Formats: sequence, C-alpha cells, structure tokens
Amino acid sequence: MPAGVLGPLSATSSAAPRSSLGSRTRRWTVAALAAAQVVAAVVASVLGGGRPGGTGGSDLLITPAGYAFAIWGLVVAGCLAYAAYQLPAGRGDEPPYRRVAWPLAGVMAGFAAWLVVAATGPVWATAAIFAVMLALLVLAYDTGLRHRRLMRLPGRVLLLGTLGVYTGWAAVAVPVNVASALAEAGLPSSGGGAAAWQAGVLLVALGAGAAVVRRWRARAASTLAAVWALMAVAFGAGARDGGALLASAAAVGAVALLGWAVWSRWEDLRRRLQAATLRVGGPGGPFGPGGPGAPGGPFGPRP
Repeated sequence: MPAGVLGPLSATSSAAPRSSLGSRTRRWTVAALAAAQVVAAVVASVLGGGRPGGTGGSDLLITPAGYAFAIWGLVVAGCLAYAAYQLPAGRGDEPPYRRVAWPLAGVMAGFAAWLVVAATGPVWATAAIFAVMLALLVLAYDTGLRHRRLMRLPGRVLLLGTLGVYTGWAAVAVPVNVASALAEAGLPSSGGGAAAWQAGVLLVALGAGAAVVRRWRARAASTLAAVWALMAVAFGAGARDGGALLASAAAVGAVALLGWAVWSRWEDLRRRLQAATLRVGGPGGPFGPGGPGAPGGPFGPRP
C-alpha cells in the first residue's frame, strides 16, 4: 500500500512533527526564561536577597556604586523584548536566532538561579554561576555576530544590543563577584591589606574590559557596558575609606578603554574608506584605468 495514504508514514514525512515540536520548545523556552528573570528578581527581593549586581556578599572597596546595578533593568527588558520578537515560528526558526537560542537560554536560567542563590546561598556559589553565565554569553555573542548579516534590523538591534550589554557588564562583574567570595573565605574587606589584593582583582577586571574591546572590535554595546562597570567601580571605591587609589586606577582604565575603542572604530572606518577609494579609482573601477569614467570611456573626458 502506498506510504502516506493508508500505510505507514515515511521517515521523511514523520520528521516534520518532531521538528515542529523542537521549534516550539526552543522558542517558548527562551520566552519562559526571559520572564523567569523577572520572577526570580521578585522572589529574591521577598527572600531578602542580594542586589542583582553580580557581586554578592558584603561591600568591598571595589564593589560598584549602587547606581550601576540599574543596568540589569536594561538587560532584563532587552531579554523580554527579544524573547517576544523571536516567538513567532517563521522568525524564531531563522538560523541566527535558532543558533543563539540555547546559549541565551542558559544565560537567563543562570541569572534567575544567581538571584535566588544570592538570597539564600553562599557567595562562592554565585561566583561559580556567574562565571558559567559569562562563558555562555561569549558563545551566544560570538554566534550572533557571525550571523548578524542574516538578521533583520529589529532582531539585530534587540539581540546583539542585549547580548553586548550583558557580556560587557558580566566581563567586569565576574572578577568582582569572585572577590566577594574571596572576602567571605577570609581575605580582608577593608584596610591596607584589602586594598592590595583587591588591586589585583581590579587588574583582572581591567584586563577583561580590554578583552571585550579587542575581541569584539570595540562594538558600542559591549564596550560601553564594560566602561560603565569600571566607572561604577571607580565611584564605589572613591566613596569608601582607603579606596582612593583604586578609584583612580579604575577611572583611568575606563577612560583608556573608551579612548582605545573610539580610536579602533576610527581606524576601522578609515581603512574601509581607503578600500572603497581604491575600488572606485583602481583598475577597472568607475574612475580607474579602463573604467567608464576614465579618459576615452563612455563617461570620461574625450581625448
């Protein structure tokens, strides 16, 4: 009996429902975890949890100033907006969004867990969760950037903007979160000894910020988020006794990163302009030898 009439379905025809189920699962998982970040923030607040700043534990000299944690509102709102954008099947099944979905889902699940653990668990656990989140963010951001030309403009802005801010902030915040775990383990949180070892952590955070600028070629979202985090460290350290030198170092580092990023973008633009000029005026170009605008060409000056 012919397959697919009254007989058994072929392997090809039976694969479609499984694919459709996988698509729905992926898209709704992203949407559910984006909402779970909001729910977790409420639960952590009810439980008396820590501030969602990526530090956990008590304040150190290098704990960012309180205003900086408002960046989480931008991150969570971006995740919600992107989750809604990718939810329709025809859009969420496009290759760029499909490939980013599971790393991003892992990040959002990690943040929800971070909030609850910050309220109820040890600081070292929050540091471990945040480190895993950063690894997944790097994977998701790299994947999104590789496929950005396949995205529509709204999706590109929502996805890459959110991932850029998330990754730039996390790159600097993870070392500070680790510092909180070290303080909980017994290292001094104030005084001369505290300034010495926290200076080492600040150097790691500055190196992470430099890696953000270099790896992603000074992209605005990730660069500005890293600079935001470093300036928040500067303001936080400056407001605490014994933190003046750390504040100066963080501020100088943030300004240097921003200057490097601006210079890098300018150099990139200059190289592109030079390449475009060579294409136009080079051999075979519109105004180069043999081109239509060259002497003797159909649009060039007559001999």
